[in-house]
Amino acid sequence: MDRNKRSTFSEKLLSLLCREEYLEEILGDLGEYREELSARPKWQRKVLYWFHVLNFLKPWSLKTIEGSQKLNQYGMFKNYFKTSLRSLRNNALFSTINVAGLAISMSVGVLMILLIEEVSSFDDFHSNRENIYRVTSTQIQGNQGVTVRQATGSYFMADLLSSQFSGVEDVLVMSNSPVKLDLGTEEKAVPINCHYAGESFFDIFSFQMIKGNQETALSQPGQVVLTATAAKKLFGDADPIGQLITAEMSSYLQNGQLAQSDLEKGIVSGVVEDPPVNSHLRFEALISLKTLELSIQQQGLSHKTNPGYVSNLLVYLLLSGDADPLIIEESMAAFLEGFNSERLDNPLVHNLQSMKDFVTSDTYHSTGPTFSRSKVLVMIGLTAIVLLSACFNYTNLSLARALRRTKEVGVRKVVGASRSQVFSQFIVEAVVLSLLALIVGVFLFVFIRPQFLALPDPSARGFEMFELSIDYWHIFYFVLFAIVIGVVAGVLPAAFHSKLKAGNAFKSEGMPKGFLGAQLRKILVVFQFTLSIGLIMCAVLINDQYQYTLDYDLGYETDDILTVDIHGEYANVLANEFGTLPEVSQVSKSSWVLGVGGDGLNAGMIFTEGMSNRALSLINYIDQNYIGMHQIEIVAGTHFEAPLSLGSSPSSIIVNEAMLRELELGNPEEALGKRLIYNGMNVSIQGVFKEAVSIGLTKKFIESMAFIQTNRESDYKVLNLKVRSEDIVSTLTKLEEIHARQDAVNPFTAAYYEDKISESYKYERSNYSVISFLAAIAISISTMGLLGMAVFTTETRMKEIGIRKVLGASAKNLAILLSKGFFPLMIIAAILAIPTTLWIVENEVLNTFWERAPVNLFELLSGFLAVLIIGLLTIGWQVRQAARTNPIDSLRSE
Repeated sequence: MDRNKRSTFSEKLLSLLCREEYLEEILGDLGEYREELSARPKWQRKVLYWFHVLNFLKPWSLKTIEGSQKLNQYGMFKNYFKTSLRSLRNNALFSTINVAGLAISMSVGVLMILLIEEVSSFDDFHSNRENIYRVTSTQIQGNQGVTVRQATGSYFMADLLSSQFSGVEDVLVMSNSPVKLDLGTEEKAVPINCHYAGESFFDIFSFQMIKGNQETALSQPGQVVLTATAAKKLFGDADPIGQLITAEMSSYLQNGQLAQSDLEKGIVSGVVEDPPVNSHLRFEALISLKTLELSIQQQGLSHKTNPGYVSNLLVYLLLSGDADPLIIEESMAAFLEGFNSERLDNPLVHNLQSMKDFVTSDTYHSTGPTFSRSKVLVMIGLTAIVLLSACFNYTNLSLARALRRTKEVGVRKVVGASRSQVFSQFIVEAVVLSLLALIVGVFLFVFIRPQFLALPDPSARGFEMFELSIDYWHIFYFVLFAIVIGVVAGVLPAAFHSKLKAGNAFKSEGMPKGFLGAQLRKILVVFQFTLSIGLIMCAVLINDQYQYTLDYDLGYETDDILTVDIHGEYANVLANEFGTLPEVSQVSKSSWVLGVGGDGLNAGMIFTEGMSNRALSLINYIDQNYIGMHQIEIVAGTHFEAPLSLGSSPSSIIVNEAMLRELELGNPEEALGKRLIYNGMNVSIQGVFKEAVSIGLTKKFIESMAFIQTNRESDYKVLNLKVRSEDIVSTLTKLEEIHARQDAVNPFTAAYYEDKISESYKYERSNYSVISFLAAIAISISTMGLLGMAVFTTETRMKEIGIRKVLGASAKNLAILLSKGFFPLMIIAAILAIPTTLWIVENEVLNTFWERAPVNLFELLSGFLAVLIIGLLTIGWQVRQAARTNPIDSLRSE
C-alpha cells in the first residue's frame, strides 16, 4: 500500500516537472527499477527509489515555466555558489566561527541520525516483523498498590492462544531470562547463555539456520541449537550436529519451584547464525522447551493450568495480516474473568506489544537490550537545542554584519535582482557554509563515536547495542540534514536582506532595526546563555547527586568487604578455603549483594498467618555470619547465630520495619514470634532489623525486605569476604587460584562493595557524561558566538574607541564600554535558566531517586558563574586587542 502511494506521488511529480516527450520513457524506466529493488530491505528501497526519481530531474528533461526564470538555467545558482564562497573567504573570522559552531553541533546531529536509524532498525531482519507480537502482563501486587508490568505471559494463555483464538497463526513460548549454563563435551566445558525455546521458534523468527533442520531442531527434549560462535568454542572446526552435550544447570521455574534439567543425553540438533546487534533476543544456545517441560512433569507439577504464573515466560504470537490485536486483547480479558474474580485486589491484565516496540517501550521490557522511546526523545531534544544554538549563532552574526552587506544587496537590486533571487543568494550561502560544517562535523564524529559507545548503558544489559557505523547511503541523510540546518540558520538573514529597498540599501536606513535588528540579536544571545547556564547547572546537580549517592549511609558496614560471584554448588567448600587465608578475617554467604542486587535477587509474596495481609518483599538467603559481618542493626529479637542443620528447612525469618507496617504487625517487639507464610514455608519472626538501602537509592519500588537462613548451596550466588591486605593484587591472585580449583569454567569475578555500588549507578554516570558533553558543546558554541559579537562590536566602534583612547580612556574604561551590553543579557539568562533547570532536574532527571542531595547556592549559580567567567575572558581578550591598537590607524580615514 505504501509503495503504491509513493509511486503515485513520484509519477505526479515527474509529470509536473518533466517534458511530455520524455515522460513515458522516464516512467517506464522507473517502473522497471522499482521491480529491481523489490528484494532489497525497506529502507534501501525507499532511499534508492527516490534517488532514482530525483536523478531524472536533469536540464534536458525539465519543462520551461513561462513568464519566469527557467528551472534548468543553473548559471544563476552557479553564480550564487561562487559569490557565497567569496563572501565566506572575505569574512574569514566570522565564517570560521560559524563553521566551527555548526560543525561541533553537527557531529552530535550525525551521531543522533545514526542512533535513531539503528534503534528503528531493531529486528527488521525478521520477515514477519509487522505481524509479530508479544504478550505482556500487568498486575497490582501488595496492599500498597505496587503495579508490576512485565513483558511476560503464561503457559496457560499460550495454550489458549494457539487453540481458541482466530487470527493467531503461531505461538512461541520461551524462557524470559537467559540461563547461564556450563555446556560441555568430554574434552571441555564453557559458560553459555541459553534460552529455552519452543519448536515454533524458527517459524516466527528469521534467524538463519546454518546446519540442521529448523522444522525439527527444537521438537524433542534434550535438543540444543548452538550459535556459530558457541559451536566454535565447543567443537572447533568439527561438525557439531549429533554431538552429545552435557550441562550443569539449575534454574527457578515460573511457579517458584527449583528444577534440575539433566542434559546428559542432550544432543546438538542445529547451528544458527549469531543474533545480529539489532536483535532484541540475544542467546548463545537454544534448548528445546520440552526439556524444561519434562523436568516440570517429573516433579508432578501442573504448569499449564494457572494463569497467574507469568514471571518467567515469553509468549510470542504471529498474527495473520487481517487480525486485530485489540480483539485478541478483549478475548484474553474474557478468559481471565473467572481467574480475576477470585483476586479482585490483584487483577491480571494481558496486552499485546508489537515487535516494533520491543526495544523502545517505556513500559514493558524483557531481558534483552532496550532503549526507551522517552530516552530517544530526550536525546533528540538535547541535540535539537544544541543545533538551534549553532543556527542562532549564524543568524546573530549574519544580522550583526548586515550593514556591510546592505551595499552589496543594493547593487544587486539596482542591476535587476528580484527579492526571491536575493533571498536565494543568502540561503545558498548558508547552505554552503552548512555543507562545509558537515564535512568537519563528520571528522569530529569519528572522534566522539568511541567515547559514546564506551558510555555505560544498563539498558543494553551488558550486550553490545550500537555500532554507529557510516554506510554510503547515510550520505544522503547527512546532506539533507545539512541543507535543512543551512536553511534554518539562513532564513532570517535572507528574509531581512531580500526586503531591503535599493534606495535605502546605500543609506543608514539599511541597518537592521527593531525585532529583526538589535532586539532579535539580544534574544538569540539570551537563548544561548540560557542553554549554556542550564546544561552546566544540570551537569553539576547530577554529579552532586551521584557523589551523594556513593557516600550515602546505607545502614550497614561495607568497608573492606570483597564480593565474589559463584556459579555452582560449591559455596561451602569455597568459603572454607577462602577462610584459611590470613588476609580474610570473615566470610559470609548470600543470594545477592545488599544495596546492589544481582543475579540471585529474589522477590516474593509474604502472607500473615490466615492470609489476611500480604507484602511483596525482597528476599535475601543468607548464612549465620552475614548480619554480623555487615553490622546490620537489629532493633528487636536476634539474628541467626548458628548454622542451619543439614536437611532442615528454615523455621524463622528476620524482617525490616517496612514489612511490619505493610503487614500491620505492630511495633518490632510485638511482631516477634508471629508466623508468616512464604513459598509454602511457615516461619516465625526471629528478629526485626532497622530499615536500610536494599537495592539502591533509585529502586525503592519494594520497601519490604527479609533475610531467610538457608543451607542449600544453590541459593548462594555471592561470597562476602572481609579482607585486610597490604598487597591486594597478591590476595586476589590467591583467591583466583582457589576459585579455579572449584570452577574451571567460569571466570573469577570479584569487586569491592564500593565498586559494586558505583557500578549500579552507571546509568546516572552515563547521564552525567552525556549532559556534561552537551554542556561543553553549548558553552563552546556560545563562547564562539560571544567572541564573534565582541569582535563585531569592537570593529564597528573602532573610531569611537580611538577617540576615547586619545582623550585618555584606560583599558578598564574600554572593558566596561564593550561589555556593559552583555551583562544584562547574562543576568536575564540566569533568571530564566536557574529555576527552569532546577525544576527539570528535580522532577524529570533525578525523579527516580528517593533520597536527594541538598542543593546549595554554589550549585544553583554554577552555570551562571561559569558563563560569566568565560564571557569575561572572551571580552577581556578582545578589549586587550582593542587597547593595543594605535588610535591613529582607526582615525586616519577621518
